[in-house]
Amino acid sequence: MEEYKIIKATTLTESEQTLYSNTSGAVVKTIVLQSTNPTITKATLSFDGVAFNFELGSDVTKFEGPIMTKAIKGSGDGVNVHITGLQL
Repeated sequence: MEEYKIIKATTLTESEQTLYSNTSGAVVKTIVLQSTNPTITKATLSFDGVAFNFELGSDVTKFEGPIMTKAIKGSGDGVNVHITGLQL
């Protein structure tokens, strides 16, 4: 039976930070993003070196997988991120 786990739950900063890194990889099930700022905030998530840019308001933005990846990096001043997945 598949056992999903929390890959990362944190608040991003303006500096890029590693959220996940594993040579075996993972299958990401969900990614939830929400800005803590009162204005539109830009955030970037990078999967295996490929960057995706987002503009976030105070609403929750949720992405459903599957996304297979070996590395996730992210940045975004005051953006909450919660990632769940299956470790391979």
